[in-house]
Amino acid sequence: MRLGSAEIIQFARKLVPQVAARANEIAALRRLPADLVADLKAAGVFRMPMPAAWGGPEMSPRAQNEVVEILSAADASVGWCVMIGSDAGFYAAFLEEGAARRLYPDLDMVTAGMLQPAGRAVRVPGGYRVSGRWGFGSGSTHADVIAGGCLVFEGDQPVLAESGRPLWRVMLAPAADWQVLDTWYTTGLAGSGSNDYTTSDLFVPEEHSFSLLEPPRRKEPLYQFPGMFFVNMHGVALGIARRAIDVVRRLAEEKTLVPELVLMKNVPRVRSALARAEGLLGAARAYAYETMDRVWEALQREGRLSRELRLHVGLSRVNAFQTARDVAQLMGDTAGSSSIYASSPLDRLLRDAITVRTHVVVQDRLLEQIAALAVGEDPPLAFL
Repeated sequence: MRLGSAEIIQFARKLVPQVAARANEIAALRRLPADLVADLKAAGVFRMPMPAAWGGPEMSPRAQNEVVEILSAADASVGWCVMIGSDAGFYAAFLEEGAARRLYPDLDMVTAGMLQPAGRAVRVPGGYRVSGRWGFGSGSTHADVIAGGCLVFEGDQPVLAESGRPLWRVMLAPAADWQVLDTWYTTGLAGSGSNDYTTSDLFVPEEHSFSLLEPPRRKEPLYQFPGMFFVNMHGVALGIARRAIDVVRRLAEEKTLVPELVLMKNVPRVRSALARAEGLLGAARAYAYETMDRVWEALQREGRLSRELRLHVGLSRVNAFQTARDVAQLMGDTAGSSSIYASSPLDRLLRDAITVRTHVVVQDRLLEQIAALAVGEDPPLAFL
């Protein structure tokens, strides 16, 4: 069934009560329940960037972020897994059409994996022999396809790219070809199943591998910037911050503070904190969505992003995740001691905000790479 952007956004909203009600179950399982994954697939959220030529919605960056934001406000692990798992359309864009359709025969297939080159791919006739161990395989417990970044070798010698750096390619294979390890015991994002995974001497055909330094095979605007893998991340952070504010707002309507015997909502510091949080989130959200709209306009008009616009993609992403952590901490401080109990949504929200802020593309150290764009240089990472 063909689903458009508006329908997928609507279906995501309908799933919110179910997702929110199962947050404790998801965290306890440390993965998404199979029936919830099936419901998410039926809602079309994993097909968001699939090409229209295949019957997919080919959703704009704004629309993808809206879906991720909606689901992240219900449960951050679900939003995160949808954000990661829906990358199939971007992976497929780097592959030859026939190879892509063989790997992804269904629009709703879920992809997990790590782009960074933690593995070794030895060249053999027709492809590569792949071995290695990768971390942070979010959604690996329900994935259909798994990716692993590798350095390429000829025998025991690393292959160098034209830049003189080791050649880096991403290998794609059905999930059954990889072993998922039970390693995901973390502070936050507990239900994301972001386990380590491994394989040894796995044959991957050449046509099921790609380099981010090579142009995509698809020519539609959505696929012309390698960093599109990360452009829908903003929604996770915005959803976490939104939920934290809403939790404290509801609490303030109901909770009487002692010994003052006054409703929490009537306390000046509480009102001030809510106002500050709304301002922080509003600014981050405006920056994120304005950037998404500019990205989409530029890709449709020119098929490329300027350094200035790539700078704002990176800055708006880092800012969104820093804001989520700041807002979650502020709302926890405002709620007081009740927020430290596992029964409080604020406890999980703060742990989730801390955990997602450690992702490699939103860490402070990335600002050094992003700063190259501000002075007219291209950073070494292709997705920036």
